[in-house]
Order: sequence, then structure tokens, then C-alpha cells
Amino acid sequence: MLTRYRSQPSLILLGSATIVLCIMALLHARFLQLAQTRFLLTRESLDRRDYEFHSVFDRALDAILILDDQLICQEANPAASRLLGVDHHRLVGRSMGQFSADSTEPSLLWRRLLGEGPYRGRMELLRADGARILTEFSSSANMLPSRHLLMLRDSTAQVRAEEARSRSLAVAKSNFLEAQVLRNATLALTHCAPMNAVLDNLLENVHPFIPYETAQVLLLEAPGRLFLAREVCSEIGKTHRSEFAETVDSGAFPVLMRALGQRGGLLVSDTRFESDWRNLSRETTEGSWLGIPLYTGEEAVGVLSFVHTSPNRFTAEHLRLAASLAIPASLAIQNARLHERAEIFRAELERHFSNPQRTEN
Repeated sequence: MLTRYRSQPSLILLGSATIVLCIMALLHARFLQLAQTRFLLTRESLDRRDYEFHSVFDRALDAILILDDQLICQEANPAASRLLGVDHHRLVGRSMGQFSADSTEPSLLWRRLLGEGPYRGRMELLRADGARILTEFSSSANMLPSRHLLMLRDSTAQVRAEEARSRSLAVAKSNFLEAQVLRNATLALTHCAPMNAVLDNLLENVHPFIPYETAQVLLLEAPGRLFLAREVCSEIGKTHRSEFAETVDSGAFPVLMRALGQRGGLLVSDTRFESDWRNLSRETTEGSWLGIPLYTGEEAVGVLSFVHTSPNRFTAEHLRLAASLAIPASLAIQNARLHERAEIFRAELERHFSNPQRTEN
């Protein structure tokens, strides 16, 4: 009996320990169940975020590349493969310096892009097929240790459109200024003024368009004979008298005869290649020459002559601009001649009526 009573505390302790172990086992099982549930939820969340990230990464319209410290591509999205013209498996592991259009220092260029902090700008790249493209880029260094983000967007069409727009605006501005100057020149030439003033005004207004060194106005005084009415150098307003003959026989200068016969004018880009060229001036050698005939109706009244000592200084555009002033210049010269005749007639009348005896006779 004594032994039986002594074994009861041991049984009680054993039972208590068993119960505690069971409870701990249940708690542990519950903990494992909760941990597993949390793990599954976390993995599901991570998978969902990874799926979202890859969806954005793969479907992004901009090229996205991840580079290491040696500028080796570690990952790239499909847009990068399309932009650079190379398959994904050939792009990954390839140095980005190979796509640089700057063949002199490609590594320096790319290392500057992947410097400290974000960086934006434009650069030219060389596709795998050799085509050059203009891109806008955005880079961020060390987004992860030794991992750098580079985003590229093809802006070739945009840049080309901007360049075309700039050229169009420049042409429009040039045409507007040209029209303004031509308008002012035409208005100035239409004013009734003495011959010398008209000719000086004409040569002064032509100079912004035509880079001449010497300009001359040769007027017809008789069939086949021209006289030098005015000559100026490129310094506007400064009359320059050279050794040019005051009166010339157009037959001795075939180029003048050809210019008079072509309403649109004559351009001699390089006088060295003109077999029948003869210098108009005895003290200088003409390298390029521009001649514009002056007509009133069907009658030739003279020639505008523009000279430069260097060859190929005048172009077809200069010829067109000079020819656009030929009609108002011819009319202005004709008006100046009429003005001079009127002045002569007025002086004769004044002299005639100032002598009463002569008037009575």
C-alpha cells in the first residue's frame, strides 16, 4: 500500500508533463500552420509584385537596361532589344560601349552617364545593323550595389522634325527679311531722284544679298557702247574709281554681250574656266562675276556688274536675288533720265524767260 501511494506523485507529474507536451505540440503545430500561411501569403505577394514588375519591365515602351560597373548589360527589356536591333540573349553580357556612336572614347561617354546621381540628356547610338539613332536617356547610378539603371527612348523622328522646323523657320525668317529689304529697295528706287543718287541707292540695297567686292552700273549710250555710270566697293557708300575704262565697246567683252542677251542674268562662278573671259578692270583680276541686264520693256538700258576676286563666291541664289531688283532698278534709271531731261528743260525755260528781250524777239 505504501508503494502504491508513493507512485501516485510520479504518475501525476508524468501526466502533467504529457499534457504540457501535448499543449506545446498543439501550439507548435498552430505556429507552423500560421507560419506556413504567412509564408504562402508573403510568397504570393512577392510573386504578384514580381509579376507586376516584369509586366511593367517587359511591356515598357522605353528601353530599360541594367548595367554593372564594367558597363556590361546584365538585363534588358524587349524594348531595348528592338531599339538596339539585337536579340535579348545577345544583348545581355554585351558591353554598352559597343553601341556608342562616339568611337573615340565610348567608355568615357558611358561612365559619364552612369556617374553619381541621376542624369538626363541626348546622345547618338549605333544600332547592331549600323544605323545611327538619336536617343533621350535617363540614368541612375547604383540603384543596387554595382547595378545601374539606364532608360533610353528613340527621339530620332522628333529631333529630325525639330531640325526641319528650325530650318523652315530660318528660311521663313530669311525670306521675310529678304522681302522687307527688297520692298524697301523697290520703294527707294521708285522715288524721283538724280541719277547718281539712284545708282548709289541701288548698289547699297543690293549689297546685303550679294557679297561683292566691286559693283558697277554700265549704261548703254549707243548700240554696242557702254559707259561706266557708277562704281562702288564693298564698303557701302564709298565711291571707288578703278582703272576701268569710262566707255567700253561691248563687242570687246563677250561676257557683257552674253549678259545683255539673257534676261535672267549671267553667272560666272570661276573666270579661269571661261575661254573668252577678259577682265573688266585693268587693276584687279576677277575670280567670279555676276551680270544682270537692265531692261525697260524690250529695250536694254545697261548692265549691273558684280565682281569678286575669289572664285565661286556667287551662287544661283545670288543671281536670283539680283535679278529680282532688275525691273525696279531699270524703272528707276529710266525715271532718273526723265528727271534729268526735265531739269535740263526747266533750266532752259528759266534761262529763256529770264531774258525779256529774247522773249520778245
